Order: sequence, then structure tokens, then C-alpha cells
Amino acid sequence: MTRLGLGLMAGLALAGCGGPQLDDLLVPCPSLVLPADVADLTRHQPGAQPDLSTLILDARVTAIDGSCQRGRRGQSIDSTIAVRFRMDRGPAAETRAVQLPWFIALLDARTDQVLTRQSFVMNGQFSVNTTRAEVVSQPVEISFPLGGGRRVQDYRVLVGFLLTEEEVALNRRRGPR
Repeated sequence: MTRLGLGLMAGLALAGCGGPQLDDLLVPCPSLVLPADVADLTRHQPGAQPDLSTLILDARVTAIDGSCQRGRRGQSIDSTIAVRFRMDRGPAAETRAVQLPWFIALLDARTDQVLTRQSFVMNGQFSVNTTRAEVVSQPVEISFPLGGGRRVQDYRVLVGFLLTEEEVALNRRRGPR
């Protein structure tokens, strides 16, 4: 047997002695949903005709990073989620500071009913002489209760921007990007 094989066997043997169990490493997470309707945020000068000259900000969710682990006594799944955003500064922007309003909602996967929802504001900043920036939210912790017939597959996590009706309509007309 090679040294690598012996090392793996020793590691597996030690794992049975109080270390993390294989079941603890293979914890399923709820599905993540990013609807196209709320994945982009485009802001123009208020009252102006929306075109490139009136564009203040164009932002989008580029990734959702997450991990899951078993909660206390196996009664929950605890998840940590961080959202990545890309921002483009338009010619009508008057400042380099940006605030991105966004949310995380926990849904019942069987009924799509919102069980809970949290809103956040991501503060971003464009460097001097740049029109594009990327930012990552602070990690958000969510606990999914299990038991009583509830499984982790019975939950969905929805992420998106907090938008006005006009901004949602623009995203629907424009389609996914």
C-alpha cells in the first residue's frame, strides 16, 4: 500500500474518533433562486427619458455563494450565504458611492409561500476613474428548521434586488442578461 493510501486510511480511522463525520461534510442545502425579474438594477435620472445619457447605475447579481452544515442536534440546517454584485457607473452618476437594496426570502418549496424575508443595503464605492466595480455582501446566516415532516428540500432561498414596479417592468422587457 502506498504512503498516500496509508495516510487516507489513517485519516478515515481518526475521523471515527470524535472528528467530523462524513455525514457532516455532505450536508444538502436548499435550492437557490435568482429570478431574472429581480436580478438587475438599472437606475436613470428621475423624470428623464431612460437612455445611456441619463443612466446613473446598472448593477446585477453575479453569484450567490453559500454553504450548509448541520444545526444543533440535527434539528436544523444552518446556512451562510453571501451575494456578489457587479456595478457599472453611468454618465449621469453624480457620486462614486452606491447603495444596492437587495433581499433574501425563504420560501416553502411546495407552495412558494414566503416564510420570512430580510432586506439589506449593500454599500459600494467606485474607485477614481473607474466605471465598474464588484462587491460582496456580508455573510447572512439562515437556519432551516427540520423535523415534523420538514426536510431541507422543502425550502427555497430567493435572492434579488428590491425594485420599483418600473424597474421590474424594465427587466421583463429587456429579458435576462
